[in-house]
Amino acid sequence: MESLKINFNIDFDFNVTVPLMALLNNEELIFTKYEKYFGPLTMQYLPNGGIQSLFNYLIIIKLNNGYLAVKSLIYKNKEYSSKEFILFYGANKLMNQILN
Repeated sequence: MESLKINFNIDFDFNVTVPLMALLNNEELIFTKYEKYFGPLTMQYLPNGGIQSLFNYLIIIKLNNGYLAVKSLIYKNKEYSSKEFILFYGANKLMNQILN
């Protein structure tokens, strides 16, 4: 599957609809369903690419110009909803991780 690597340090175009790719501990995450996030956030400061929250089982990532809510993804060639991935990978291991 062809995906676009996210550069977290430039403004993100929320109209993009192609799969997005980022690295979590040197492993590819391919975001297949995502949208701009509007909602409550935790108050800690994270750099761009940081997993800010897992509210409502969405993976909420800090971008240069807002927040991205990931709804489904591919990890190690297996498709997951964000809830399935959070339960599989572990919420404590995901929170505050910085994606590349």
